[in-house]
Amino acid sequence: MGLLDKLLGRGEPVAYQTWHVGSSPQVCAACRKLDGTSWVAEADFKGPPLRDGCTCPGGCACRVLVVRADEAWGPGNAEWIRKRGGVVTGEQMEKFLSS
Repeated sequence: MGLLDKLLGRGEPVAYQTWHVGSSPQVCAACRKLDGTSWVAEADFKGPPLRDGCTCPGGCACRVLVVRADEAWGPGNAEWIRKRGGVVTGEQMEKFLSS
């Protein structure tokens, strides 16, 4: 647990993480393809920044959105991701969340 988590009183573990490209209109195709990809900690997946294939001006500015186990749907979503190998695309996650 990091210092910011301690200061904010966040003790709950991470349920899963999601790749987020932000709102910049200058996001390259490689980064945009990963937008919304979600993964659990035990998955063999490396989050942002994208090192290979990124052509964003100024380099990859993508971020990780963390969903903690105590947040709404956190544990259920994480279990759904685990059942699909630990990593799901943004499209798969969007379909799951809208169902």
